[in-house]
Amino acid sequence: MRGVPAWQGWRSVAHPSTVSALRADPPSPTRGEGKMYRAVATLCFALFFLLLPALAARAEMNIQEVKSKKGITAWLVEDHSIPLIAIRFVFDGGSAQDPAGKEGLVNLMTGLFDEGAGDLDSDAFQQKLDDAGAEMSFQAARDGTYGSMRMLSDQKDEAFGLLKLAVNSPRFDQAPIDRIRAQVLSGILANERDPNTVAQQRWLRAIYGEHPYSRSDQGTKGSLTSITADDIRAFHKANFARGGLHVAVVGDIDAATLGKKLDDVFGDLPERQTLAPVSDVTPKLGQQLAVNYDLPQTSLQLAWPGVKRSDPNFFATVLMNEILGGSTFTSRLFS
Repeated sequence: MRGVPAWQGWRSVAHPSTVSALRADPPSPTRGEGKMYRAVATLCFALFFLLLPALAARAEMNIQEVKSKKGITAWLVEDHSIPLIAIRFVFDGGSAQDPAGKEGLVNLMTGLFDEGAGDLDSDAFQQKLDDAGAEMSFQAARDGTYGSMRMLSDQKDEAFGLLKLAVNSPRFDQAPIDRIRAQVLSGILANERDPNTVAQQRWLRAIYGEHPYSRSDQGTKGSLTSITADDIRAFHKANFARGGLHVAVVGDIDAATLGKKLDDVFGDLPERQTLAPVSDVTPKLGQQLAVNYDLPQTSLQLAWPGVKRSDPNFFATVLMNEILGGSTFTSRLFS
């Protein structure tokens, strides 16, 4: 997040017809951190949780930095105890890049990478994934477009081949676009009846104003209907480039093999991204909001100045938030 982050937690409790969001005092303005550092920290955090089961049995782990012949860098933790490989990667630039009037574009795009690529239509691509025993997913965040894949190590050639197709040659056919758009629209309608989501959206608009961070990643009913296949292809071309790529890999693969796979999957992408600039922002805290809502439940949301990802206490703060209220049924606030 650019600027001073707002650390947020929430909990739902039984109470009639109010959605409320309470805010803390505002922090002093601070310049934001670079996209690369945010992506690095996020991937390291994901790497930590990928390795959490192994950490219980090992006192330390060896994180290797692998650089391919084409200059693609990845963090690798070799683990040959089970025949699995997990890769997670992120391209700089996410939903904050959505053009005005086409909010939800990046989120819609991320639902389409396993819906056909290269010569394979949606059904054929899904069948190939099943045959390879691989799982693929993509997600949109504010400042990053994330992808991940889990595969069996003895099927890695087939799995990495499908990932290459998805990253380099997604089809973005009209039928899958219409189907995924309908799913997102259904989710938007459901969210309109969810007090947590309503409070979250009001909170974002209140503290970020007209900044892109105030917008929902899903977009709106109006903006989604305006998004075309050409819009999606244009963002993919601008966003998917080696210069904005960060990769982490865990599992049954060595550094030499990974280097070759990195070049095979990502090596043909353009070198540089062409993203729109996103200005720094300081959240406007110090507000108290109340939203009437016709449901027998209250969603209470709290936010206060957080810490940057570069802060040495960042991961400790994440764990503290999880203990206090992150997990609904095990958190201290719930009990």
